[in-house]
Amino acid sequence: MTIDNDVLRERISLLGSFLGDAISRQTGEQTLNTIETLRKGFIQQRREPNEANKQQLIDFIASLDNQTLKNVIRSFSIYFFLANLSEENYLREQRQALRMQSEHSWEGSFRRTLLECRERHIEPAQMQELIEQLKFIPVFTAHPTEARRRTTMNLLQSLFTHSDALNNLAQNSFAYQQAKEQTAQTIDLLWSSDEVRTRKPLVYDEINNGLHYFNASLFNAIPKVYRNIKDAIVDIYPELTDYPLPAFMSFGSWIGGDRDGNPFVTHDTTEMAVLMHANAVLRHYQVLLKKLRRQLIHSDTIVTIEPEVYAKIESYVELDRRVFDYNLDDYGNEPYRRLLSLILNKVKATNCLIQSKGNDSEAKKDAYANPQELLEDLRIIRKSVNTHDKVHGEGLLLDMIRLVKTCGFHLAALDIRQESSYHSDVIADIFANASNLPDYQTLSETERQEWLTRLLEKPGTPLIYTDNLSDKTREQLALMNSVATLRKLVGQDTFGSYVISMTNNASQLLEVLLLMRFAGLCKIDDDGQLSADLPVAPLFETIEDLKNIDKILPAVLDNPLYRGLLQHSDNTQEIMLGYSDSSKDGGIITSAWQLYSAQQTINRIADEYGIKTRLFHGRGGSVSRGGGSTHNAIAAQPAGTLHGQIKVTEQGEVLYAKYANTDTAVFELTMGITGTLKACSSRFVVQPPELPNYEALFARLADAGEQRYRQLTDHTEGFYQFYSQATPVAEISLLNIGSRPAHRNKGLPSKTTLRAIPWVFGWSLARFTLPAWYGVGSALYSVIDNEALMKEMNDCWPFFNVFISNIEMAFTKSDMSIAQAYSQLCEDEGLRKKIMQAVIDEHQLTCSGLNSLLNQTSLLAHQQNLAASLEWRNAYLDPTNYIQIELLKRARQKEAKSDVNHGDLNHGDLAVEDPLIRSINALAAGLRNTG
Repeated sequence: MTIDNDVLRERISLLGSFLGDAISRQTGEQTLNTIETLRKGFIQQRREPNEANKQQLIDFIASLDNQTLKNVIRSFSIYFFLANLSEENYLREQRQALRMQSEHSWEGSFRRTLLECRERHIEPAQMQELIEQLKFIPVFTAHPTEARRRTTMNLLQSLFTHSDALNNLAQNSFAYQQAKEQTAQTIDLLWSSDEVRTRKPLVYDEINNGLHYFNASLFNAIPKVYRNIKDAIVDIYPELTDYPLPAFMSFGSWIGGDRDGNPFVTHDTTEMAVLMHANAVLRHYQVLLKKLRRQLIHSDTIVTIEPEVYAKIESYVELDRRVFDYNLDDYGNEPYRRLLSLILNKVKATNCLIQSKGNDSEAKKDAYANPQELLEDLRIIRKSVNTHDKVHGEGLLLDMIRLVKTCGFHLAALDIRQESSYHSDVIADIFANASNLPDYQTLSETERQEWLTRLLEKPGTPLIYTDNLSDKTREQLALMNSVATLRKLVGQDTFGSYVISMTNNASQLLEVLLLMRFAGLCKIDDDGQLSADLPVAPLFETIEDLKNIDKILPAVLDNPLYRGLLQHSDNTQEIMLGYSDSSKDGGIITSAWQLYSAQQTINRIADEYGIKTRLFHGRGGSVSRGGGSTHNAIAAQPAGTLHGQIKVTEQGEVLYAKYANTDTAVFELTMGITGTLKACSSRFVVQPPELPNYEALFARLADAGEQRYRQLTDHTEGFYQFYSQATPVAEISLLNIGSRPAHRNKGLPSKTTLRAIPWVFGWSLARFTLPAWYGVGSALYSVIDNEALMKEMNDCWPFFNVFISNIEMAFTKSDMSIAQAYSQLCEDEGLRKKIMQAVIDEHQLTCSGLNSLLNQTSLLAHQQNLAASLEWRNAYLDPTNYIQIELLKRARQKEAKSDVNHGDLNHGDLAVEDPLIRSINALAAGLRNTG
């Protein structure tokens, strides 16, 4: 897809002029002049580097008070919002233009993908089989990388609509002038409102933020995705015209269910999340039903209505009498409207029953027992409508049916996640309070498995005869009981998987199953067959755990009781792979290799034991946390590792980037689905003939890269002191973007105490982007004698090609000149010089290695659109970085002085933390995929 950068710049410039007017009007010309001085000065510095001129700009920044710096930062931050919005809108227009030219479509579109399927001789029956096994599950998480308020997101959504009109109307038209005024007014509001939160969000706020994307885009996008693939199927596979599409897409969430490291997520917040989910989707169904009631106005005096419609109305006779007590003849000749009124009341009653936690006896009379009952009613109407009005039968009515099939009453399946040692502590507590059980802590791994299996084999629900349980144990048992209650109330799909973080032993899966037994979530029948209402998914995160999969999985699969359990779960074992911690642990290149190898290992074990697997990819926004193109990443998975199903986390700024607007959401979902479709077909996933040689060379790259990475991060004394001083990692906690603490423990951060997100976020803000590339240069240099083979790998092996492409993109966002400026914040000069020398050396090796591998003289030479986007961003990123450095100095001086005499430093009346927080927000918006 070709981008006309002149057109894009013109659009960004127009929105920028509105922003300039707003700033001038609300804060005065002086602020605008300051902004322009910095912007133009740093642009000139990029074009013609000059140390004296740069120092003048730095001194100018130091002379500004906190209030002025706040205004400058806010202007850059909002500019990034506007520029990102313009880019998104422009790309959407490009896709629309391609769609209008029926012979063209973009890579990853349904039309292009199905055409490629036809070209690869995938027959209609095979295509139907591929779609039948297809399952694409994005899972929303609340990991703290999204620094944008919901108020700001709503304003940007309005702005997206207004700017779309500006781009497509004649400039001399009244409508254009109106759109221009609305755009200017919205940008005025954007400047007038606060773009950062004034308090740390509660879990409630995070749940609401997740729900925002359903209301803003997904409720509209989901039916469009089904409609688009159906249109492509009819066009390219006309033999499947009458094939009813299955619900191949569903959504998950961790928000309110992820308790790993977050003490604020309890069984009460999990219950709150489920009720909020149900309320959101059931209220939306009510909106759709009212629209349908206005549409389906067919009279039985004019058209023939199927008898099932009247029979269904008759079956709801008592409800019918109550609903139409004001006029029993209302909609007397309009049976669709009459039945829709009854359905509407039943949906309302369903929501009332759920929100009352099952206690509203009046609502219980009318509530649907499950989504299938609602679907049956809608299908009865559709079947009848289709006999005389295909347009309406295949319109909104079909869209709602597909939405109900996708979202049910639960909206998104809530996964539960907890760290493995937590369950071990709870089991140990339960054992300690039972006189007939041993000391769990002293048992070997084999003994633990034996005891847990023995207890799981016992019939009935286990009982606890003590009140001496710890608070941790009580909370865990309360959670299990809540899950059981909510599944009965809302539906069997209310919860997804129980994810066990840091899984390193087979007993940890059995521990969770035993805890489920206390709530009846796990049962054993008279034949000794175990079943569980929630699948248990081990999460392998560290390099060590990824390497040990071939020991852990067989250990649990060799347990006959567990194997029997899988047979009750479609013989499918879900396994989650963690990108974040493996990358933080061993570096980006060994993480990529171990994740690749882990998938092959899982596939081999699954084949040996005759089971299926569903891989759950824990990807973040940044490349070091698995970010990048979802379509390419999925399509480049190792051959045979996807069996039609994939789960993938969507979090932080990625959620906004993908799901803020309907058209973008449709595009992103389409790309994920087609990537999965391709990865599941042997016609697309073809093993390169030289794959063993490629893999052997990548293994060597991984070893060399890991050695270099660990030399810096594990074996360099003072490294984490440097990191805490030379990056804003400590100050990230000031930014109110997540309920979960950024550190596992207080004090100087280390690899084990730091969470993966702030680890990446800190390096990104300081323009090192170190986790995304460090070690790659040394790795490439170590196999320089095999450069011809590496180039062949890049041409012939999608996995390697995607990996290198992502590394290049993230590496280009690093800037050693700015990183050097941040490094001056490190007080130990010797430590600073030692670490910066290592970083700069590796940076130079990486730059030369990438350019040589890609046969280019400059980075992104083959990705001109991305290069152009990064180039114009630098004009605003550079001053923001130098402002942040100044603010970090002020904040740390203030803290130091406060420690000595409780004094303060005078940089104006505004506390330095205010503009500092905003600088983090601005850089996140400008750099994108920061965490």
